[in-house]
Amino acid sequence: MPVNSPPRERQFIEMLLSAYENGTWKDAVRDWVEERQDGAVEVVATKAGGTTLALEHTLIQPFVSEKFDSEVFIKAFGRIERNPALTLPDRHLDVIIPVHAISRGYNWDEVGQEALAWLMANHTLAPKEGSSRHTVPVGSGSKKGSFNLAITLHTMHLPGNPGSCLISRTAVPQDLGANVEKALRTKLPKLVNTAAIKRVLLLEKDQLCLSDSEVYREIIRLAPTFPDLAKVDEIWFLDTSAFASDAWASFELRDGRGLVELLVFEGGVLKSRRDDRADLGLPRREF
Repeated sequence: MPVNSPPRERQFIEMLLSAYENGTWKDAVRDWVEERQDGAVEVVATKAGGTTLALEHTLIQPFVSEKFDSEVFIKAFGRIERNPALTLPDRHLDVIIPVHAISRGYNWDEVGQEALAWLMANHTLAPKEGSSRHTVPVGSGSKKGSFNLAITLHTMHLPGNPGSCLISRTAVPQDLGANVEKALRTKLPKLVNTAAIKRVLLLEKDQLCLSDSEVYREIIRLAPTFPDLAKVDEIWFLDTSAFASDAWASFELRDGRGLVELLVFEGGVLKSRRDDRADLGLPRREF
């Protein structure tokens, strides 16, 4: 359908195509099919020589009451995000906290201060690569008494990277499955009915409550209901939760081996790339 201005997601699709397969699609011709044809895939890119790639993007919505939980989450734990005291060279650190982590009646600011103090003292205990789980006592000043906050520290080793620290949420309510199912039901037909040599599904999250691995697990669970998933060559995950504040966006390619490739952009410019294909071996499909 014709539009007056490019849709929001186009900038992210352009970012991915600029770096996709080591930049070999940077100069591919883009046909934004959806703009002129209702119900069509978003873009078909064509490289010199005629190789084609169809890409369909969708935003995965979080869960009921997400706005309230986000308000609590940011007020308590926003001080952790990009905190220089938690940043180490060559390391990306995700501090993962469950949804609805703070019950009503607790002072969000005090809980956040206690969590930050614990992290400042203990973040170096996180493994060089992988995840570790921790129980942090918080709420000591509340009349309700203290409670144990579950925190997961997930790290990725990124040689040459100045280091980063982000926050995210886990234990997303069961709304996630319904939202992923709706996205697949809406977007898959567009993608698989498009003639192309390669088909890519790009799933975006713009909230801190979702993790890529959780969304991927939902896709695997739903795969028997959606046999057309077998016609999708790759599923990429786009994180724009920090785009509005820091112009930061990251893309992750996942399959049955886990994280395969990571692309990190800042201000639309590729800042770092991690490609684990040499260590992971051949692709492993789960659908």
